[in-house]
Amino acid sequence: YNIDPNKFHVQFAGTIGYVLDYKMILNVAELLKDESNIVFQIIGDGNTKTQFVQEALNKRLTNIVFYPLQPLEIVPDVYSACSICLIPLKRGVIGTGFPSKSALLMACRRVVLNSVEEDSDYYKMFIDNNIGLSAPNSEPNKVAEAIMYLYKNRRIIDTMASNAKIYGEQYFSRKVNTAKFIDLYKEVY
Repeated sequence: YNIDPNKFHVQFAGTIGYVLDYKMILNVAELLKDESNIVFQIIGDGNTKTQFVQEALNKRLTNIVFYPLQPLEIVPDVYSACSICLIPLKRGVIGTGFPSKSALLMACRRVVLNSVEEDSDYYKMFIDNNIGLSAPNSEPNKVAEAIMYLYKNRRIIDTMASNAKIYGEQYFSRKVNTAKFIDLYKEVY
């Protein structure tokens, strides 16, 4: 796809559906449209992609680039094409859940910037463990500020990415989760 490695790529890769707050991406891209070195990569497909693409075109946002859904076996390659990963979720989605994409991103040594409710454990987990950043999903300017902070402080990205990999191995690895499932089955049995 001739991706310029000198640009700062903010990526969302996955299902472009009802839980994704694509309007957040549009608002943030609009706030950062004069930052020529920051590009939003949107990779995937889903039931709101057509509307997302059309609204980006209507707003003339040339800093958003859309790519088709990529095969599952190249997920690590997809994630390696970005500087940071953005997970913008609509209000009411996060609750007590955990986006499965987050653990994959940690395994790929990628920094996640979340846009979720401030009172969620998920929001706090990234900040408290220095494994990424979270911004309120009601404030596009805060998401834009977080992107600019990471853009201007690349060494922090390296530190967070290393911390995220360690954190992911500690809490989400196959070995850890298999042991949890075995314990759960023993308890239920």
